[in-house]
Amino acid sequence: MRDRERRDAGYRPQLVLQLRGGARVRGPEHYQHSIIRGVRLAEIAAELGPELPALQRLYPDGVARLWGSTPTQQVNNPKARALRERNAGDHVLFYADKVFYARARILHLFRSQAVAKRVWQTDDEGQTWEHIMALGAIEQLAHALPAEPVLRQLGLPFPLRSLTLVDADGYDSILPFLPNVPGIGSSHGRTARKRMGRKQFFRVLRQVLDESSDGSAPGIPLAMLWAIGRTAAAAEPSSHADTLTSLEAFLARHGGADKQSLLPLIDSGLWEHKQAQEWEIDRSGFHGGRASSAPDAATSDLSADVAGLLADVDMRGRAVAMLSRTLTSNVDRAAVLAQVGLAGYDSAAGTLEPNLFAPTGSGNPAERQLVTIDRIVRSSRHAKAVKQLHGHRCQICGVRLETRDGYYSEAAHIRGLGKPHDGTDDLSNLLCLCPNHHTQFDFFALYIDEKFTVRRTSDDSRISELRRHPQHHIDQAHLRHHRRFCGLPK
Repeated sequence: MRDRERRDAGYRPQLVLQLRGGARVRGPEHYQHSIIRGVRLAEIAAELGPELPALQRLYPDGVARLWGSTPTQQVNNPKARALRERNAGDHVLFYADKVFYARARILHLFRSQAVAKRVWQTDDEGQTWEHIMALGAIEQLAHALPAEPVLRQLGLPFPLRSLTLVDADGYDSILPFLPNVPGIGSSHGRTARKRMGRKQFFRVLRQVLDESSDGSAPGIPLAMLWAIGRTAAAAEPSSHADTLTSLEAFLARHGGADKQSLLPLIDSGLWEHKQAQEWEIDRSGFHGGRASSAPDAATSDLSADVAGLLADVDMRGRAVAMLSRTLTSNVDRAAVLAQVGLAGYDSAAGTLEPNLFAPTGSGNPAERQLVTIDRIVRSSRHAKAVKQLHGHRCQICGVRLETRDGYYSEAAHIRGLGKPHDGTDDLSNLLCLCPNHHTQFDFFALYIDEKFTVRRTSDDSRISELRRHPQHHIDQAHLRHHRRFCGLPK
């Protein structure tokens, strides 16, 4: 039974107790490599073979969190049972040095010697960690949880010696031991949560998106964009949001299922329902909880903490980038963003003015009305200066395009002049680029890091070092703003 089918059938997750392993088997090294830093799918694409499309859907940023186990010849020991009976949707607690220290949710399971050898090589006996889990966001416990009382409650020996699977009833019995983390474990939706900060917001958002990337909750990224658009409209009254469209109508328009699928958002703490206490919801983490009636869109929106965070344009830009990447290919991203008042968030240039000449599609002559437009006045002096300083050579690739009348280059604003960027029109906010790299920069296919290295947004791989000129100061704040809209943390 697939993960979505299990949840629809009221599936209650089990718990995998996962040993990290000590230095002798390179456990800490493997954990840093494939869990903390993550494994780039592009680097193991050949070994993944038919598993690649599934992992690309689960990890839109191209970085997977993988953990493997070596095979066993036994059939009835705890490890054999765990490998045989664990499922996508089950939870994992990582164990080392007599404590549990991190947890996650299984998104996908597969077996591959080739992948294991590429990622972790082999152990001293020549075995590979070929039973592989693809995991959602990793929650590092703020305080390591002593393992002894947990194992005693489960009737298991201490210290833990083997990969072990705990059934759903056993998992329920130890929930009081586990700290409350939105989305996993014992949160249950009842415990008062601490104020959400920036790092926690993006961590929880990534977790919710990871867990809905199997298609079980297609409305989540759409609903978040709808709500962020409302926040942007409050912060920027000039936003042209489709304010008459309810959340329900918006989801229906774009195939985002119904409001019922938004329960994970409420459980995560990102979203609140002002009448949540009236719902008859079995809130047991991911234990198949379902509401007796769907929330009313008019009373559902971002939590106060999240709305406060997203009043900052850089926070909104990064969140919109993360959410946009998870939309399915049949969704018109530009149209979605425009409808919720986030036009311009998909381009570093931003939106300079409403599109007055958009066709109506009716076949009739367009209606006319008198409008007033605020146009941004650009300084050609600065554009000419940046081109002359660099001799019309692209600062990324060094190409200088020759035309009949001389050389051609483009002055690219790092932080666009249009909404929502509101950048400055001066030399510190300009780059001299060729048309190709100007387009890629504007549409966030590449970014410039804090050391002026140009990198691909998709996998952080290096493209080049930015060519610089001593008389051309580039403001790091503008580069940082651009990186946020690429969906990057800094």
